[in-house]
Amino acid sequence: MEQQSLLKTSGESQLYCGDCLSILDMVPDDGVDLIYIDPPFYSQRSYETIWGGEAERFAFEDRWAGGINHYVNYLVARVRKMYSKLKDTGSFYVHLDWHISHYMKQELDKIFGYGNFQTEIVWRRTSAHVDTIGFGHVTDSIFFYSKSDRFTWNPQYRPYSEEHLSRSYRHKDPVTGRRFMLADLTGAGIRHGETGRVWHGINPSKWTRHWIRPPSELEKLDKEGVIYWPDRGGMPRLKKFLSPKGQPIDNIWTDIPPVSSQGAEKLGYPTQKPIALLERIVNASSKRGDLVLDAYCGCGTTLAAAQKLNRRWIGIDISQSAIRVVEQRLKKLGATDYQVHGLVKTARDLRALDPFEFQNWAINAVYGQHSPRKVADMGIDGFTFMEHHPIQVKQSEHVGRPVIDAFAGVLQREKEKKGMIIAFDFSSGAVDEVARLEREDKIKIQLVKCVDLIAGNVPFKIMV
Repeated sequence: MEQQSLLKTSGESQLYCGDCLSILDMVPDDGVDLIYIDPPFYSQRSYETIWGGEAERFAFEDRWAGGINHYVNYLVARVRKMYSKLKDTGSFYVHLDWHISHYMKQELDKIFGYGNFQTEIVWRRTSAHVDTIGFGHVTDSIFFYSKSDRFTWNPQYRPYSEEHLSRSYRHKDPVTGRRFMLADLTGAGIRHGETGRVWHGINPSKWTRHWIRPPSELEKLDKEGVIYWPDRGGMPRLKKFLSPKGQPIDNIWTDIPPVSSQGAEKLGYPTQKPIALLERIVNASSKRGDLVLDAYCGCGTTLAAAQKLNRRWIGIDISQSAIRVVEQRLKKLGATDYQVHGLVKTARDLRALDPFEFQNWAINAVYGQHSPRKVADMGIDGFTFMEHHPIQVKQSEHVGRPVIDAFAGVLQREKEKKGMIIAFDFSSGAVDEVARLEREDKIKIQLVKCVDLIAGNVPFKIMV
């Protein structure tokens, strides 16, 4: 992996495969404008998923055998590095669930400083949820920190609801037609200065109140048409006009629904966040051309939002499968100005993968579809692209005849005459048995070596 690549290509976005603890060393200090992370939740669950149309299975675990302290220490070590990468004007968002948020809040205060905690965003991620006991958990927390008090901030707005308009903005200006609500021109308590004087024959002290502004300023507001006078007399009111920008967004986010299981946005990632969520964060805490970093980029929602909003970005994920899905997503957006690092390039890289990642890589390399089963797959790990012939993946050296015979049994059980085995190498006995099966039983098994797939030599004939 090119250790200086981020220093040399600061104008391009970067996508890295690996643990962010080491990858972050390649990111220059004080160079990032915005960091958002959605780390694996401390939920003690295993996830398995099918990736969209490519039917790619991606298995990952977010269980932490060492308990809550192990998880906190794991995350804190990485956040400390992220902190050093932020500019003084930078912002940091971390997406957490109810299992861990209160533990991490204390640690984040230590890293960023209690005074740099800006807010806890509460996102209603689902409209209904029934837990076994107690109230349903329907929200996540997003903690928002800044590195200093000079952080970038762009206020965000949402459209006014019809209910809010009809309840609060019931009046319309007869000249401009603009909607407005009425607000008090007085405050509680008697004042003996200018704000306590009589204006237009009205003495606010009569009601133990005072004007919110001196009469000279009220007169100016009246000439500007922002004072409302009741038809039958009485206390004047201030016209508060409806802002054309919309309603300022607060820290309770109920207007962004989760990714629907049947929606077009769905990529199959079990904890995928809607792009509207990330677009709001990117818009609020960065500017065009700024650098956005996501150290757990998953299926790439943060990167997609940054790309669409003309920001540069750095994405990191430990999964080979995730990186490939992100690449596909970026290509659909027309992104070209980025570099990819850390994907498998040698057999040595491939041997270092865990079994599920190895299997994912192998099926992807032949453009296959993954078996929907994680366990008890009965010897079938995937299927060829066109005719859906079985594929078996072995992270083994010198696969021998017993594997061939067992796979032939799988094909006979499935009433198949074609199949594929992917491995590092095959013994001469395995090669001879494949030849015998084709000659005597008309069963054709394609033996595919990993070294050929790394070189891009994909056996298309077995797939058509």
